[in-house]
Amino acid sequence: MIEKNNITGIILSGGKSSRMGSDKGLLYFNGKPFTQHIIEALEPLVSKIIIVSNTQDYDKFKYQRVKDVIEDAGPLAGLYSGLKTSKTEYNLVLSCDIPLIKTEILRLLINQMDNNTEIIQFEAQGKTMPLIAIYKSSCADTFFELLKADERRLQYAVNQCKLKTINLATKYTNAIINVNTPNELKYLKMQTNIKYFGQIAEVTQVESEIIEHNKTTVSELLDFVISKYPQLKQKEFKIAQNKVLVPAKTKLTGEEIALLPPFAGG
Repeated sequence: MIEKNNITGIILSGGKSSRMGSDKGLLYFNGKPFTQHIIEALEPLVSKIIIVSNTQDYDKFKYQRVKDVIEDAGPLAGLYSGLKTSKTEYNLVLSCDIPLIKTEILRLLINQMDNNTEIIQFEAQGKTMPLIAIYKSSCADTFFELLKADERRLQYAVNQCKLKTINLATKYTNAIINVNTPNELKYLKMQTNIKYFGQIAEVTQVESEIIEHNKTTVSELLDFVISKYPQLKQKEFKIAQNKVLVPAKTKLTGEEIALLPPFAGG
């Protein structure tokens, strides 16, 4: 098992986002920028995080930001820039457009690393994923030589190293979805944990459930829940988002919503 103090997280945010029309790493999902979701997945596993971007807007995340050593040379140049900056032997490398990524999935990469391997990447549904992978910093030398030779193909570069590819279980594939277009963002399914208390739970017959949806406000989500449990129309309840009472028109910003019966005295 690789120790946390020997792993750096590297987030590649240097793409042009031409299909999206705006910087993907700064787009919001579930109330947080894509980059913040990725940071939260990395933090339990790494000692440091580096964001590769030429854009100062990423400084708000309070992590070291480095610019591409070679500009306009694609993700291979960004990867090289991150590895060159890293002070650890191992590096978890992620693109900025995977807001559903989870710590448990990244831990699978760490657990597969051995002394004879330089890179471990995922494969899912027949597609390899060199931007959800763990890299040894020693790969930087190989990548630099390729960049000097005007080679820009990321998968070609990865194949020049000691590479291991592991299949990702089907149950995890939703968590590695790349969001590249406005339409993909529109239909990205949020996951909200709904908790029911008291007489509300008597109606739903469950105390909690995780609901996938694409709603943006608490009221829209409630309409969806009431369509599932029509008897809730006859009930009065208060709403808490992440344990704080909120009005129905509030924007969804958290992963937990609670429906609470009226409190005693009001």
